Amino acid sequence: MLVALFTILILGGGGSGMLDFIAVTQDDVKAVMQKDDRREEVLATLKAMKKRITAHNKALKQTSKDLDKALSSDADIDAIWEASFALRIKYNGDMLDMRFQLRDQLTRDEWQQVFASE
Repeated sequence: MLVALFTILILGGGGSGMLDFIAVTQDDVKAVMQKDDRREEVLATLKAMKKRITAHNKALKQTSKDLDKALSSDADIDAIWEASFALRIKYNGDMLDMRFQLRDQLTRDEWQQVFASE
């Protein structure tokens, strides 16, 4: 039980908060932008973000399972944490890249309308 609580604390427990945010943002983009190629590019970027979030959440769950199995060896646990931290660094970089991609795809006015509630 302690390992599970520690895992949730460190890994954030996955969750669907970001997926909900992407769904709302997709709706806002559809409301703000005209139906054209630019809008489709923005929606494709948001879809890629959703796919990346889902993959990241799956990796977090696998890390938790791996930690539960590896309680016998400190070296095994260290290797699991190192791999998990490397995945998190990659995930954070990917999400930042996609946010910058969105910034480049939207005009300033569109950005302010889509993300008005932030």
